[in-house]
Amino acid sequence: WLGGLYALVQLARLLFARLGWPLALPRGPRPWLLLAHFLRRVLPWLIVFVALLLGLRALDMPAGARSTVLVLAYVSLCGRVLTSLVDVGLSLCASGHRRTAVAILRRRALKPLFVVGALVALSDAVDGARLTELLGPALATGLSVAASVTAALISGYWILRNRRPVVHLVRSRAYAQRREQGWLYDLAALLAPLWHIPALLAIGASLGAIVLAGSRADVAFGKAIVCAALLVIALALTGGIHWQKQRQRARRRVRSQYLQRLVRLGYTLSQSLVWLLFAETVLRVWGWSLLGVGQSQAVSPLLSQSLFGLGITFLLAWLAWIFIDTAIARAMRSGRRGSTPGATARAETVTPMVRNVAFFTILVVAAIAGLANIGVDVTPLLAGAGIIGLAVGFGAQTLVQDLITGIFIVVEDSMAVGDFVEINGYMGAIEGFNLRTVRLRDLDGVVHHITFSQITSIHNMSRQFGIALLKIRIPADLPIDDAITLMRETAAQLRQQPAMRHLIWSPLEMQGIHSFEEGCPVLRMRMRTKPEYQWDVSRAFNLLLKQRMEAQYVDLATPRLSVHMEAEGGQRHRGPADERTPDTPPAHGPRSPQDQAKRPG
Repeated sequence: WLGGLYALVQLARLLFARLGWPLALPRGPRPWLLLAHFLRRVLPWLIVFVALLLGLRALDMPAGARSTVLVLAYVSLCGRVLTSLVDVGLSLCASGHRRTAVAILRRRALKPLFVVGALVALSDAVDGARLTELLGPALATGLSVAASVTAALISGYWILRNRRPVVHLVRSRAYAQRREQGWLYDLAALLAPLWHIPALLAIGASLGAIVLAGSRADVAFGKAIVCAALLVIALALTGGIHWQKQRQRARRRVRSQYLQRLVRLGYTLSQSLVWLLFAETVLRVWGWSLLGVGQSQAVSPLLSQSLFGLGITFLLAWLAWIFIDTAIARAMRSGRRGSTPGATARAETVTPMVRNVAFFTILVVAAIAGLANIGVDVTPLLAGAGIIGLAVGFGAQTLVQDLITGIFIVVEDSMAVGDFVEINGYMGAIEGFNLRTVRLRDLDGVVHHITFSQITSIHNMSRQFGIALLKIRIPADLPIDDAITLMRETAAQLRQQPAMRHLIWSPLEMQGIHSFEEGCPVLRMRMRTKPEYQWDVSRAFNLLLKQRMEAQYVDLATPRLSVHMEAEGGQRHRGPADERTPDTPPAHGPRSPQDQAKRPG
């Protein structure tokens, strides 16, 4: 058999070489070349198998030996047919960007597929009546299960290893094909990354049925194939719904916000219904049921009613949340139109708190209704919840105080998200609120979480306007009128700068001399500015004033101390380096009473 097979294979190669036909299929082969290639790969094996099947009958061999040889030839032929079919199928895809994926699959896939085909054929052959009689039921069943399990494991490894090349084969198409196929190509591209899931599920289901349930391999594999086909159908349906949803979103026109959210809910419910039907159908294939529709057991109708009640409760809660959340969003959006930035910040502050309260209320009501639908008596639960709530209210007085204080702070609009405030000695911007704390980020970037009950005072610097307060000390030798003129000209020049034009809201207001420091007058001035920008305006004014004073050679009023020392009689005091005559008394000598009276200390 082996010698005849080798001879026929070489003869087929010589025939192809004589006719000038390639041994490896080129890109885009013609149909006759595909047929010739398939026959060259399969026909020698088929001829040898038929010859062996007819010739062994004439030989005087034991029945076991004859059956063993025939089984080996049969499983080899099946493996060869499977690899030849895959090779021909890959040749049809070897074009464009898919050539690399085809090359990878030819290198990785053919040998494992030969083994898988041979093992599946072996399992089928061993299940036959003749081999079962020769081997015995126990050995035949053991060989069949072992072959099936090995084939399933090799198939799973093959699927995981070649997942990406197969995805590349499905997705990579020419532009003309993508344009002509339209939504079919989009659906295939959407489902391509998920092709391994149904295949692995089919293999896992067959393994579980064979090993755990002890059923026949062909029956379990058939059920697994049906489940895989159902999964592919479910993925196709959900993918089509998702594709339609994305297309609808891309070409969305002006419509009501309620209608938009209801349409999205409809798409989500459609996908959920598809998966529910898939789960029920798969369980029916394996002899079970989730909903129990059409079954006579007493438990099935009760289970169906409970699941139906839970579904209706969930749907009603979802619809209530959609309508309430949309109404809140529309109310806040309509309130922002034509409103001030402060009102917008207030709306952004109040919206999360209102949404959280509405969401938790709907969630609690839906949970109680769901428990009632499945037969739980919720009366003790409600009573117990009331008692527990009362106990928690007495025990968590600080929490209640935080909540109430926070509600009044938000309602009174004392501060909002984005305001620059000073709270309990911390100065910074408000980043957010929750039910009991306010989050403040100070000038150093540190985030402070301050509970509402601990807030003693709120200094909000982001409302209406700001005041840039200026206190400038004037040199004593500079006339006060010239100093006032210099200040006004500096303020007028500052208002002309593009960066400060919209930040300064009023001319310089001269308030007069604030005080005297070491003989120098201190002028007090102020300007009304945009909120939170009073410090920027003050720094810009000081910088510009310094530049103008340097340009005019006007010195700032820095404190000075002048010390004049005179010797006795009004003459210049001689230092230690001066020449002294013998008649001159030393500097540290005794003083006269008159000298001591003139210069005390």
